[in-house]
Amino acid sequence: MTRFLKSTFLWQFAGGFVIGAVGLFALNPVSASTASPEAPAHVVTR
Repeated sequence: MTRFLKSTFLWQFAGGFVIGAVGLFALNPVSASTASPEAPAHVVTR
């Protein structure tokens, strides 16, 4: 187990996971809850 924890594969995998997680949060579009009130609501009125 200690051999696995010291392996470069584990650290490269963990580093890639962290970079991916940071990218998801940094590139995630603004959620609908923080959108401006002027945003279209997609409601059809007749």
